[in-house]
Amino acid sequence: MSRNVRLLFAKELLGAVRDRRTLLLSVIFPLVFYPLVLAVMGRFTSAEAPRLEGVPVVVALVQAEEDTTLREAMDDADGIRFVASASVDDALQRLEDHRAHAAWVVVLKQNSGALSGSLYYDSSDPSAVIAAGRVRALLARYSALAVRDRLGQQGLDYDAIAPSVTVDTVDVSAGESVARMILSRLLPYFLVLAILTGAMSFGAEITAGEKERGTIATLLVSHLSRTQIVIGKFLSVLTVSLVSSLLSAVGLMIGLRFFGSGLSASGPATSLGGFGLGATQLAGILVTLVPLAVVISALVIIVGSFARSQKEASTYLIPVYMVIVLVGLASMTGAASIAGTRFLIPVANALFVLQEIIVGELPLLHLGYTFAANAAVGIALVAASIFLFRREAILFRS
Repeated sequence: MSRNVRLLFAKELLGAVRDRRTLLLSVIFPLVFYPLVLAVMGRFTSAEAPRLEGVPVVVALVQAEEDTTLREAMDDADGIRFVASASVDDALQRLEDHRAHAAWVVVLKQNSGALSGSLYYDSSDPSAVIAAGRVRALLARYSALAVRDRLGQQGLDYDAIAPSVTVDTVDVSAGESVARMILSRLLPYFLVLAILTGAMSFGAEITAGEKERGTIATLLVSHLSRTQIVIGKFLSVLTVSLVSSLLSAVGLMIGLRFFGSGLSASGPATSLGGFGLGATQLAGILVTLVPLAVVISALVIIVGSFARSQKEASTYLIPVYMVIVLVGLASMTGAASIAGTRFLIPVANALFVLQEIIVGELPLLHLGYTFAANAAVGIALVAASIFLFRREAILFRS
């Protein structure tokens, strides 16, 4: 790095430290916000499941014929209050008006003892999902009672014929495996998002912001070449984005350490404090993040060089932000996945390879694809930013 680039790099970083907005978004926000998010998520997750399980549900029942076996199973069903409905339309109206959590239409065939029908519920309502599960459990109970009655009519003992089934449910997942699963979903998204927010806030300020204030002209008439100016600004944006990403990881690990147990299905009894990432995993994460930060930082420099004001630069960067957020959410929720040569897709590849690294895999091929693709795109974007910065028509367009 030449002396001129080092001087500009140091000057821009000093400005970043003095800028309260950059300090807030890149330092304070990750260390405070992410632990707070995990604390809130953990509290709601821990409190919501027991509350929903203890809530009695209302089921609108449409039943043309009475059956003693079904009535016995319904009487034994815990947490369900049945409300008789005269017709299917009446039951569905109750469901639509939220006077019932589910609508159950029962059809009995007295000659064979068979039971059929339809169960209506809204899967977006957690209470309705619980109601549907309790009705299914009721049906299993009815089936067992019906078989017992049929065998009894033929003089056979159900208990002597039916095999005894005992199942001990044992959760073999350790606190570390639960923490690793949670972290593999959250950490890649937050790392990439932190790189983007850090680069956007600082990069727009030192490019479009300087053009808007008119201070860019002073820099252009100095002894620094256009290439040196771009490289200096790019390196400063790259540094801020990587620091922001690192602090986001620290904030997320702090939040997971103190509040992560509330996010697991096993509740507060699960210990997540002993989880950590090994040196190989940390190296893989670094190899993934650096080329990604190069891509995003160079892209921000390009947009900032083209925009006439900081506000315009922020507007141009919103679609980029939204695309990365959507891809990040898809990877975090598990709604999408990529494989093979699809790891050559820039940005998206980093999110998915980070997940593989955190869960304990070492996908060298995927890591190689990701590094090569993002490094190539990053170099091309840096070259494009230098080309744009050399064009007066772009730099001083009105």
